[in-house]
Amino acid sequence: MRRRLIPAVAALMWCAACGTPADSPPGAVTCESGPRTSLATPGDTQWRHPDRSFYAAGDPDVPTGGSLEHLIVGDNAVIVQYSPQLPQPSVDALRDWAAMQTATVAIPGEAEPVIRAAIASTELTCDGLDTDQLTELARSRAPGQAPDHEAP
Repeated sequence: MRRRLIPAVAALMWCAACGTPADSPPGAVTCESGPRTSLATPGDTQWRHPDRSFYAAGDPDVPTGGSLEHLIVGDNAVIVQYSPQLPQPSVDALRDWAAMQTATVAIPGEAEPVIRAAIASTELTCDGLDTDQLTELARSRAPGQAPDHEAP
């Protein structure tokens, strides 16, 4: 019985800070939800599917606004933009979170807001990383399948 408890205790200890940034007390992150704004600029209609779920600051192949719009509207994806000032432990937590999600891409964004996450209908802006709220947004996507399509 003792051997069975060790993995459970280890999992609880590992996830003790899940959902909050490493440098903030639990519950300190504030998020606001509202209608989504476009991630593309006018005329930015070219798109490609990204190669991975997380892009670091300075990566040369970060998806464009047209690609992000396609992912949200055409593929029912979650797009997370994070501030370059996000502390490294939170960046690492976001990378891990994005890797475990379906149809999710995290990219560097503007300095403000710290986190901007979007699905087809909704945008969530946060003053820090809260993966619980990101998960709730991801789960709120309307179920369904994106039509088959190829890049232009």
